[in-house]
Amino acid sequence: MITIRKPTPQDAIQLSSMLCTDNILREYLGFGDNDKPTADDFLEKLQSWCRSRNAVTYVVLLNSTTAVGTISLSHINKEEKTARTGYWIGSRYRSHGYCSRAFKLVISEAVERGITKLISTIAEDNVPSRRIWDKPGGCIVGRDKDRLTYELPC
Repeated sequence: MITIRKPTPQDAIQLSSMLCTDNILREYLGFGDNDKPTADDFLEKLQSWCRSRNAVTYVVLLNSTTAVGTISLSHINKEEKTARTGYWIGSRYRSHGYCSRAFKLVISEAVERGITKLISTIAEDNVPSRRIWDKPGGCIVGRDKDRLTYELPC
């Protein structure tokens, strides 16, 4: 079972450990060789990121105890009722449908916040992420080089 919630200190311990040891995820997120965040670093950077992007980030949990990644609503625009969303999942937890389930949950969170449209920019060759958007009816509304802009009405 997949759930999402705002991150706790225990979640930060699990996620920072993942960010230090999951080389596939580290490369995907652009971490340098010496960038090994502690749990406190993780929470501090996450809070700073959320403030600078008018965002809220949720931890993706497996069986309510194992943090497997994050998903966020960012660039929340109350007047236009839009938000961007993004996510990452640890490499060992990919291809199990966890991110798709978390995406459905974050859509519900967006609706509760009065958001009527979600937006994301996805690399054209990122087929798994594109499928996550395609399943609930996301549409490609733009293209810039090798990146696609998706929109999803909530």
